[in-house]
Amino acid sequence: MPATGYGATSTSLEQDANSIESINGILTLSEEDSANLKSYVRKCDFRLLLYLCIGYAADSLNKMALANAKVVGLTDDLHMKGSEINAALGVYYLGSFLSQLPSNLVLKKVRPSYWLSGTMVCWSAVTMSTASVKTGPQLIACRFLFGAVQAGYLTGSLYFISFWYPRNRVRRRMGFFFASSGIGGIIVGPLCSGLTSAKVGNLLPWQNIFLFIGLISGVWGLLGPFILEDYPDTASFLKDGERAVIRRIMEHQNTLASSKRISMHQIKLAVSDYKIWLWTTIDFCANAATQVNGMFGPTIIASQGYTSQVSQALTALTNFMAFSGMASIAYIAKMVRGSSNAIALSNIVTITGFILALASPNNAGRMVALFIFSFASPQPAAHGPAWEMANQQGDTKPAMAAALTSAFGGLGPLATAFVYRDQDEPRFALGHSVCLGMTMLCLLATLVLRLVLERENRRRDNSSVDLSELTKEQIQDLADNHPAFRYRI
Repeated sequence: MPATGYGATSTSLEQDANSIESINGILTLSEEDSANLKSYVRKCDFRLLLYLCIGYAADSLNKMALANAKVVGLTDDLHMKGSEINAALGVYYLGSFLSQLPSNLVLKKVRPSYWLSGTMVCWSAVTMSTASVKTGPQLIACRFLFGAVQAGYLTGSLYFISFWYPRNRVRRRMGFFFASSGIGGIIVGPLCSGLTSAKVGNLLPWQNIFLFIGLISGVWGLLGPFILEDYPDTASFLKDGERAVIRRIMEHQNTLASSKRISMHQIKLAVSDYKIWLWTTIDFCANAATQVNGMFGPTIIASQGYTSQVSQALTALTNFMAFSGMASIAYIAKMVRGSSNAIALSNIVTITGFILALASPNNAGRMVALFIFSFASPQPAAHGPAWEMANQQGDTKPAMAAALTSAFGGLGPLATAFVYRDQDEPRFALGHSVCLGMTMLCLLATLVLRLVLERENRRRDNSSVDLSELTKEQIQDLADNHPAFRYRI
């Protein structure tokens, strides 16, 4: 089972529509198969990926609702004191952490189309119910529950994308997916500004935000079962030729996921894989920095002397910067030849932004810094999962890898929530210093992981392993430890 050229030619293969990487070497497609694959990918993009992206944009609206509600009187109306608002911002990540691991295993047993759309309906209901809270503890409880029911959407979507697309097409689709959260960020400022200006019965401005944002995502969630399909080999919108070619590719790449089998061996493999924990470290640090704009962007802008409505409008500009950064991740990764280089580059730009924020003596410099790290800091949070999922195989390990990284990596913002304190405005030196340090750690973990993957690829290039004694299930349980598998750098 030769492995020659498997990893070394990944860039050229992405440009060759007739060649697909597989654990069995290079899979060459006929002209008819290539045409079917092109048609298949186009259908998946405009049906499945588009639905997931709009859903993730709606998710972003729901997550940012609290930060925008804060600047229009939420804390005063609920008589919140001290760090209660920080607890409300941070407890979401605790709820998400506790739910992410089981969520992806449930996805193996429940129809993905129902699970993904169902989680959207549930989190929308929680967001709408937040409009009725009367005290700080009630708000904290709602945000914890929101994190718990929302957890399955991100990891489930990443896993869902990984078993619908060939390996060399995963990164770009995940780039689009993560970029869609930036669209939500662009919309949330003007939307909240309009909602706070509207008079709806006896509702307060911040109640309008929770009620109507939850309603928007809830309606989209209800459409899910009519748009999403579960697996390529059961999808009604595919032709026989399209279904056959993608099944052939996924079988060769060991990423066919229509089986409901849960491999305990692959679960243990994921938990004990130090490479996944390095990806988790990258995600933890990246999420800590990238959530600064989402959680505290309006507060940081308002602390520079702007009114609440102007702050919400300017938030749209910082979120446009975040969207621009995430939308370009696939092109940046291609330009710098790999996800690891792209993460390192964005870390360097982010570090520059935080240093500028700490060093600037005036509002203008701090606003420029906010724009810089709003653009660069989300990129590692998008590159990291895409890089990881492109390097996973098996029918269970990708789900566990996504869940582990998203769960533990998602705890990063929990620390961020408590270091951006009202008493530190307008400089927020403590918060910026913590995020600067975590971005440096993210850069270090990225460089170490790159070295590890390069070393493992070289080791496999120089060794041969006989798999003839193994059963098909045992070979599948090798996952990315398959001797012919080569890691993408």
